[in-house]
Amino acid sequence: MRKMLFQKECPPLTPLILLVALLLNGCKSIDSQSPQDYTMDKPQRMELGKALNEISGICYNSNDSGLLAIADSKEKIFQLSLKTKKLKDYTEKIVESNSDLEDIVKVDTAIFLLMSKGILVEVPDKATDTSGIKMYDAGLSGSNDFETLYYDPSANGLVMLCKTCGREKGTGVRTAFRFDLRTRTFDSNAFFTISRGEIKTLLKNADAKFEPSAAAIHPLNKRLYILSSAGHLLVIADTRGQVSEAYDLNPDIFPQAEGIAFAPNGDMYISNEGKYGKPTLLLFRYQQKGKKR
Repeated sequence: MRKMLFQKECPPLTPLILLVALLLNGCKSIDSQSPQDYTMDKPQRMELGKALNEISGICYNSNDSGLLAIADSKEKIFQLSLKTKKLKDYTEKIVESNSDLEDIVKVDTAIFLLMSKGILVEVPDKATDTSGIKMYDAGLSGSNDFETLYYDPSANGLVMLCKTCGREKGTGVRTAFRFDLRTRTFDSNAFFTISRGEIKTLLKNADAKFEPSAAAIHPLNKRLYILSSAGHLLVIADTRGQVSEAYDLNPDIFPQAEGIAFAPNGDMYISNEGKYGKPTLLLFRYQQKGKKR
């Protein structure tokens, strides 16, 4: 049986203690830091090997009900079986070692990799060499840093989110850019922006850091789940960036969360780089209220 991590829980609360705790703004209940249908303090935890020590992105692969993964310092795509818990090469070396890969998305028979400067790399499924690989540059001016790419079927496109972009200085937003899958081109204007101020208000923390490190659209409720490794946050928004929820994540469980993916049944996977320990893959079972699995 795999070991499970547990966040430190509050002691049992009698009505009197509960009232005092609320008045003093003390220990929060576990549920207050978990989005509906998930329990964020009780994941199933799997340690990953050295090859994924710098795991920077994951995506669900419907072909084999597993995950595809990339790592900053590696030149290939990895395949992780969720049944056997084994890791193997999904492609041969397909990019240069200094490509700085940050995220991965698979759409039909094409795989898209995100480079930190805002460049997409399109890789044929199960590529064995560099032939057939295409690159698309968003052409953004200034200094830009991206770690987040996800597929939005409602927009027939890929969306990449700024971790920090030069154009955002002084605006209080994070910006999203859409890549049209039909034309294989970037839109000339931003797709949407996310208000950092709204997130700070929801968290009641004026110093909260929101620098997106991964995102994915939930397959059932169709909402956008965004991780921010910096600040240890999970933010939930609609597919046009309107924020509805924000949660602080326990840094003991999420030391460096830089990958997120959903299975078709709603199970959520989050990966942590190994900078502060061993790289891990966390599984959060989707449990709708009132339903048992």
